Amino acid sequence: MDTNNTLFTTSGVTDSNRILHTPGVFAKKNLLYVQEVGKLKSLTPHKSQRENLDSYLFLSVLSGEGIVTINGNEYEVKKGDCAFINCKNIYSHESSENKPWELMWVHFNGNMADSYFELFHEHNQSHGIFRPASLREIRDIIDNLMNCQKEKDFKSELLTGEYLLRLVNFCLISVMHQEKEDHETYRTICKEIREYINEHYQEHEIIQELVKKYKMKEEELDSYFQKMYGIALRDYIINRRFTAAKELLRFTIKPIEKVVEESGIRSEDLLYKLFQDSEGMTAEEYRMKWSQWVK
Repeated sequence: MDTNNTLFTTSGVTDSNRILHTPGVFAKKNLLYVQEVGKLKSLTPHKSQRENLDSYLFLSVLSGEGIVTINGNEYEVKKGDCAFINCKNIYSHESSENKPWELMWVHFNGNMADSYFELFHEHNQSHGIFRPASLREIRDIIDNLMNCQKEKDFKSELLTGEYLLRLVNFCLISVMHQEKEDHETYRTICKEIREYINEHYQEHEIIQELVKKYKMKEEELDSYFQKMYGIALRDYIINRRFTAAKELLRFTIKPIEKVVEESGIRSEDLLYKLFQDSEGMTAEEYRMKWSQWVK
């Protein structure tokens, strides 16, 4: 049975149009189905918080700004941002006071809902917030969902399942496209980082400069670099310095202390450890073995 009554009074807080729906047996067992769908415009900032609901929530910010909090993680959202939330977790949303928001949303559940959410979560790096290329598709889908709930027949439930399937597919395709774009972005960043290290390996504060340049934490830079090249950022720097030290030993007659300085290693103890671990000999033995000028 459907009802147009709201669960609580929102007079003076929001200007809303919401429709509740109770699915039939077939829909509940076999389809994605609507529990609640609607639109609202915030009139007064207020915080709505829920948890332990057997439901998934999709919401889209049509205008304004606000805060969405999921499992203690706070996200600032604005026009064009969307959220896909597992309502079994604790979540809340609150409109901005200066830029009150307008939302479209749908609470839904049903067959395949769990699987779709898990797939979305995986491709969206465990975040609940994403930004699709366009809101027009979402507006059309939710408008159609609202129209479907006005009917009380089996056909409307079939159409509802179709529109919800289109919505979750749209969410998934959006984040997969963003994931691809992010991959290309970080691929470019990692290539730039490698080139920067190859040029500036002698400098002492390479990591600090990279953190400053890309406005990312070292752990984040290191994670992407390892995924791209299979080696930690600091290990790559050491390897580049070690290679420079070997070049200096092979092709110059500079003393060990100069090699230590110019390679960027800055420690004779570290230099000797690197040679023992990697080459199984001392730096001097390496020079004797490989240097043409010695022979």
